[in-house]
Amino acid sequence: MKHILTHDRTRVIQAISEAPDGHTVEIKAPSRSDEQNRLYWAELGKLSDKHGHTPSLWHEYFKKQFLGEHTVQIHDEVIWVSASTTKLTKAEFAEYVERVFHWIAENVPE
Repeated sequence: MKHILTHDRTRVIQAISEAPDGHTVEIKAPSRSDEQNRLYWAELGKLSDKHGHTPSLWHEYFKKQFLGEHTVQIHDEVIWVSASTTKLTKAEFAEYVERVFHWIAENVPE
């Protein structure tokens, strides 16, 4: 069961009080919005149209630039994996998108 907190929290309080023993309650910041995601991918589409490469390739490039990478070992091989934007909070994704848009403005001629 998932409840989004609003000014009226009675439903959430009721759900917590009625939850069986052993259940976990997690309070976390909201994740990125669909609107943020659409804006981001629209901008990557424009970048792709003007300067080549696919929007997905630009996405991988920017993740590496601004979110970093880490290694994962699978069997006997170590691979590099970019961080995921799907795990970012709304605020973190806004900051990431702002950095991407700034990079585009500074590095890509009109």
